[in-house]
Amino acid sequence: MNNILKKSLCSNNHALAPFILRLTLGIIFIGHGWGKLFAEGNPAGFAGWLGSMGLEPSYLLAIAAGLAETVGGLLLITGFFTRAAASSLVIVMLVAIYFVHIDAGMFGKGGYEFQLLLLAGVVSLLIQGGGKYSIDEIIYKKL
Repeated sequence: MNNILKKSLCSNNHALAPFILRLTLGIIFIGHGWGKLFAEGNPAGFAGWLGSMGLEPSYLLAIAAGLAETVGGLLLITGFFTRAAASSLVIVMLVAIYFVHIDAGMFGKGGYEFQLLLLAGVVSLLIQGGGKYSIDEIIYKKL
């Protein structure tokens, strides 16, 4: 019983945690990036919205954000170049918070609480890497 209690309170070496985080974030980012690239009116529609906020060159930024989210999400799911994918997604989330959501505050309509949570997740992966169940780990072991 004492050993179970110690493990539940102090264990910080569970290999499944980064996998679950990568999978969840990857699915979310792919969904958002795919919409920016391929939903009706996009990326031109997304570029127009970016341009209305003064973000230029809006079309290039729309493509870059859509690719970062879609490709980055796929890389997170597979655990391939996890830190590189996470770093690009950190930038996307910082831009989204600062240019889109900051004026609405953290909570409520248009707030940045969701983007902040995504940012925390990708920062965590940037720090710890893809974990045991990743392509990064397979490559690392072969090297």
